[in-house]
Amino acid sequence: MARPLIATIEYNHDCICSDIPERYPDTSIRYLAELGERGKAISHFFNISGPQMPRFITSLRAHPTTYDIRIVRKGKESSEIISTTKKDASTKFALKKSGCAFISNPVYCGGIEKAHLFAPSFDSLKSFLDSLKNSYNVKVASKHFLKEDERVRPDSLIKSGFMEFVSAADLLTKRQAEALRLAGSLDYYDIPKRTSLERIGQQMGISEAAAGELLRKAERKLMPTIARIIEIQN
Repeated sequence: MARPLIATIEYNHDCICSDIPERYPDTSIRYLAELGERGKAISHFFNISGPQMPRFITSLRAHPTTYDIRIVRKGKESSEIISTTKKDASTKFALKKSGCAFISNPVYCGGIEKAHLFAPSFDSLKSFLDSLKNSYNVKVASKHFLKEDERVRPDSLIKSGFMEFVSAADLLTKRQAEALRLAGSLDYYDIPKRTSLERIGQQMGISEAAAGELLRKAERKLMPTIARIIEIQN
């Protein structure tokens, strides 16, 4: 039976919301609404603001994915526009084809967009990624398969920092993860400790010093994220 999952994806691509803002850091484009599809095109409503707005809009018109840019309201440093672009160059096309859905608004930072995605199955996630591969550079930063009896809403996984923790845990080596699992199961972190580094090392077939080093490296990778999660919760 297919298992649904939540994935954190990071991507960049030749999109009017990604590459053009990099050229005009003092001018921003803010998504307002989707206006519909027609044939191979899709239209969106945007706000443009900043001192380089005229040059920004000129670059939008020259963009290879753009069919048309229409100015709805023109102000001195802020305007609303309707953009008509290629439908298959949008994430919406990939979402519709794969049956996946964004569960957070994409966040743009330093040329990379990051979003949390719900996928009905791993095959659906793969279909989403395959649909973007011709125009996007996209990677899965983390993924979490939902258990059948899991009572956690997807948005709470994000707000709680769980997805950040999954991303950090992915950085552990196999041996670091094994040492951490053993330490937890043997109550190494209880006060007082109910086991020793020597016993953890014996279970892994390594020295006490090597076991301690594995745990220190694992903790170093996880603790900054745990600290951020505690900050979120408080």
